[in-house]
Amino acid sequence: MTAPEHPQGPGIADRQLADVADLVATGPVDMGAFTQAEMAVVLGEVPALAGVEEAVLAEAVRSLAARGVLHRVPGQAAAEVVGDLGLIVALVATSVGTLDIRRGHDGPADAPWRWLISLFGNGVVGIDRIDALGLHRLSMYSVGGIADVASERMIEGRARIPSGATNPVPISDAELRRVASGAPARWQLIHRVPRRETDTRLVVESMVLRTGETRVDLVTRSPEDDGYQRVPVDRESLREYLKGLFLLR
Repeated sequence: MTAPEHPQGPGIADRQLADVADLVATGPVDMGAFTQAEMAVVLGEVPALAGVEEAVLAEAVRSLAARGVLHRVPGQAAAEVVGDLGLIVALVATSVGTLDIRRGHDGPADAPWRWLISLFGNGVVGIDRIDALGLHRLSMYSVGGIADVASERMIEGRARIPSGATNPVPISDAELRRVASGAPARWQLIHRVPRRETDTRLVVESMVLRTGETRVDLVTRSPEDDGYQRVPVDRESLREYLKGLFLLR
């Protein structure tokens, strides 16, 4: 849910982020569901929302206005987003990192195939779950809460770490392709962290693959070269990996 700078975003975020952190510490907060076009209206030209036709955008504007979410600013050629969606938009403008999780195997039509997770600071994250129908279901979590939910979703079944198999081992490109193509469940993770001081981005890519009845592997880039490495994970170790991604700056 990354977005361009929003004129009122930082001010709203500064005033409300601490309150939101206290709220999500008690549990997740549902922010409603929106169409692809409605999200494009309020977030603008971001890659995840590209390709919406102008006529569809116009209808989305009318839909948001009818729901009381979008209001014209009196005396100005501008509009403002209010309510829960307005808060999300304001916080998105201050995001310090985004984790994109994509399902690579078949699943139910009403189950999300993509999760866009934006880190807002103060241990607060915004979640955009996108299903096969194109609905964006928004919610807010604590970092620990979303790490619990995401690791549970990606493991989905039994998983244990074999004795003595706690260290990563190299895996060739050919072996990775073979393992990934044969995995009954596979997830791609892309974590992006903007580094505004140098106008660059840190990008960390990884995969979660079910490779056996009780085995799930985490595949990451090898720190020594341009190759890959794999290590078995369970819910706890995958949860800690996710938490570590959110600490990257």
